[in-house]
Amino acid sequence: MHRKSITLLAFVVAACSSQAPSEPASHDKHSAESLRLVAATSPEVQSGLAEIRRATAKFHDYQKAIEAGYMAWSPNPLLTGSTCSTSAEGNMGYHLVNVPLRGGAGNPAGGNAIVDLLQPEMLLYEKKANGKVRLVGVEYIVFKAAWEAANGIGAAPPEILGQPLLASSHTFPGGTGNIDHYELHVWVWSPNPLGMFYPWNPDITC
Repeated sequence: MHRKSITLLAFVVAACSSQAPSEPASHDKHSAESLRLVAATSPEVQSGLAEIRRATAKFHDYQKAIEAGYMAWSPNPLLTGSTCSTSAEGNMGYHLVNVPLRGGAGNPAGGNAIVDLLQPEMLLYEKKANGKVRLVGVEYIVFKAAWEAANGIGAAPPEILGQPLLASSHTFPGGTGNIDHYELHVWVWSPNPLGMFYPWNPDITC
């Protein structure tokens, strides 16, 4: 399997649950201004985006994402009346998370410290007015404790396509309190006027 890994060390906790996890209490603790209108036009970045699209194209079929091990954070986008994370700047979409790729929130230091371009930890979907869902992007995420366990205390954040993942902190299902982590949204399937890597997208719907 072709992998583009930031580190060769992986600490994988396959913490699967029979119940759908809940959305974080807040997505507001982002220092995202550095990502606003970041250009994604270099040949290297465009090539990487094309690779992500090839790797995730099958997940336009929502059921194939479920079969591949991704699971919906509550609320499930297929349920009537559900809505996704939103802010004054736009929406973030419905998150499907692959827990084995990320690691369990109950032990962040034992999480997966690999960040693989072709295996995003999360898939992002929007819900149209007719109730159908559409793949709009991906999200890469690694717990800070896992990253530093593999790379040393104070290690620089991992990067995807030359872009450092954003330091963030919020609650996770199965965890205790806010968990420090690095994350990066990549809107590979739906343009974002605020930038390819900006967390909020005003052009997607919930």
